[in-house]
Amino acid sequence: MNTLMARNPWTNVYGVVRSLLALGTLCTLLLNDMGTLFRPIAGQTDCPACVGLAQYSLFCWLGDIETARWVCVGILLLVLIGIYPRFTALLHVYVGFSFMSTAVLVDGGDQVTLVLSLLLLPLALTDPRMWHWSMGPIVGRETYAFRFRKLLALTSYSLLRLQVALIYFEACVGKFKVAEWADGTAIYYWFSNPTFGLSPEVHSLLLPILANRWCVVLLTWSVLFLEGGLFLGLTLEPKYRRYMLWAGIGFHFMIILIHGLPTFFMAMTAALIIFLRPYYQPFSLLPLASPLQKLVPRLPSFKSATVSPAQV
Repeated sequence: MNTLMARNPWTNVYGVVRSLLALGTLCTLLLNDMGTLFRPIAGQTDCPACVGLAQYSLFCWLGDIETARWVCVGILLLVLIGIYPRFTALLHVYVGFSFMSTAVLVDGGDQVTLVLSLLLLPLALTDPRMWHWSMGPIVGRETYAFRFRKLLALTSYSLLRLQVALIYFEACVGKFKVAEWADGTAIYYWFSNPTFGLSPEVHSLLLPILANRWCVVLLTWSVLFLEGGLFLGLTLEPKYRRYMLWAGIGFHFMIILIHGLPTFFMAMTAALIIFLRPYYQPFSLLPLASPLQKLVPRLPSFKSATVSPAQV
């Protein structure tokens, strides 16, 4: 327990995760027409439909979709930059809730973003930094209040890892209920789908592989094997997790090439990082973050310190 409490939970590992989640929603709002994301569906005349919890969303509260869009963009930019995580965390959750509850075209990435940003709240609200890209640990008095905040942050990490593990568990086990996944032919149908599958040119190029039953079965079951393996990442030692992390990122990158869904890739990459990257091993982002970090003053009551690997 003492070893656990000696570690610093507020590193740029969760900062990268927050920024990736914000970037995905930001791209969705900036690169899509609002008439596409928000439009009436069957049995619905108003858009957005402000009923139930949706009436508390930003898009209903402001009454104008374009105005709400740019307010969301401003909030997401603050999250992306990383300033004041303890203040922007609640706003980030509110943006995710507002989009999920009122937009018509949402995908699994938007759902993952909302759930992860919600589970990140204890971590972000207890973060004493002004800048979530800081790599050094927080040095402060080890009061009971400080240790309690640290315990909340560490609990948040545990819940996040469990949530991501369950996502991959359900993705793997749930597929066995579908006959095409069980018999090994699902990849053929997904690749050949005119809406979500391969482009005609790429499909023609891969036709020899798709025409071979054993290749199709191998590809289909490899997806199940990988998703099951990612779930087991919950039990792996940190030194082995890095391989699963790269395998998972590569898997979701292939989904971009085949099905599109770049914002889903961002959300799942964020999920994989919080799941498989040890929080006490910050990313070396100094060349990227230093110019921006100079613009952000440090908190007067806390200071950053560089520690050797032996201390963490």
